[in-house]
Amino acid sequence: MTKNYNAVVVGSGPNGLAAAITLAQAGCSVLVIEGKETIGGGLRSAELTLPGFIHDPCSAVHPLGMASPFFRSLPLERFGLHWIQPDAPLAHPFGSGEADAVLVERSLDATAARLGVDAGRYRLLMAPLVENWAGLLGDILGPLRWPRHPLLYARFGATAVLPAAGLARSLFSAERARALFAGLASHSIMPLEQPMSAAFGVTLGLLAHGVGWPIPEGGSQRVTDALVGYLRSLGGDLVTGWMVQRLKNCRQPTPIYLT
Repeated sequence: MTKNYNAVVVGSGPNGLAAAITLAQAGCSVLVIEGKETIGGGLRSAELTLPGFIHDPCSAVHPLGMASPFFRSLPLERFGLHWIQPDAPLAHPFGSGEADAVLVERSLDATAARLGVDAGRYRLLMAPLVENWAGLLGDILGPLRWPRHPLLYARFGATAVLPAAGLARSLFSAERARALFAGLASHSIMPLEQPMSAAFGVTLGLLAHGVGWPIPEGGSQRVTDALVGYLRSLGGDLVTGWMVQRLKNCRQPTPIYLT
């Protein structure tokens, strides 16, 4: 089969596949080119130790897989994606005993109840955002524009711009809540004294209460496989083992043959 394409997307990670799906939904003929022999980028699974034991070498837990407005719009369950929800999205252990840990549960009230003197302040930080998580994520994850929920967006921004360490010290008075927020914010891979690091702590906390921190049944590769399955149902194509290092590598001197 010989095809000409309206669009070529380089890279089969989640962003590349999302772009390809968006183009295909708009009626474009799309080709995704992946330099590796396996698709998915950081969204992959592999037998890294023993046969039959599946590991995720990069991303493993995907709260935005359920919360992203774009991902929520896709029928990925039709293409084999099923989510597993843990009873508690996060446990932050302390060193003083086997059972000494603070849990982030789906229930905001149950989580706050474990924080002692900081229970009320945790609710103050999280409750308004959790109650309207879908609208807020539509604003913070979407393209730059005037937010649809400006007051909620401003409330989020007022804390998100702060250093996580400073926010934790000023808002919470005890170690457990401070440590919990620091653990959430550490996903930023930024120094916690750096501005904007608090954004990760707030966002991951509201996601834990809003949708949970699910994992895909069978490993992260199932998300990639479902995205590719949906893309192909829209008429999109994908090839692997084609390394693009400069623009001229994308040009087609001869037709592309796909099977």
